[in-house]
Amino acid sequence: MSSLKEAITWSGPAVVILFTLGRAESSLGQEEFDVAGTRPDEVEIFPISPEPGGRKAVVREYDLTFHDVDQVAAPYLRQCLRKAAAHAEGIAWLAFEGAFHFDHLFTDDIADQIYGYCVTGEDPVVAWDHATLASDGWKQGIGEVRAVLDRAFPTEETA
Repeated sequence: MSSLKEAITWSGPAVVILFTLGRAESSLGQEEFDVAGTRPDEVEIFPISPEPGGRKAVVREYDLTFHDVDQVAAPYLRQCLRKAAAHAEGIAWLAFEGAFHFDHLFTDDIADQIYGYCVTGEDPVVAWDHATLASDGWKQGIGEVRAVLDRAFPTEETA
């Protein structure tokens, strides 16, 4: 796909998939995604797992649907990531459809399928072009998030 906007609109309206992994038991409400006058037309929330891959954490997926793809921009996505990470008390990230699997959280093999991330208390990062997603610098940033994941939410084997 030539642009990220094409990637998030492959099935029709723009669908931004935002995941959270953290300690919070509650999910964000639809109103939390209303940021500076931009808001999705629909928000669907899916609980993924109360203990993902042996980690003591809660994982959720938020599907943010926009009928006008031009509403989806990096500044808006950064604010959503910041709110979601803080609420989850953990990590929030944006990924393309089909990129989620517990064995591949923040690994090199799917780094180019993650286009945004935020760790609670840090600045959110969003890449809005394929060249950045394919870069070594992007893989390094994803690797740093993996290190936070392993420290803050170790698996039962590594705890």
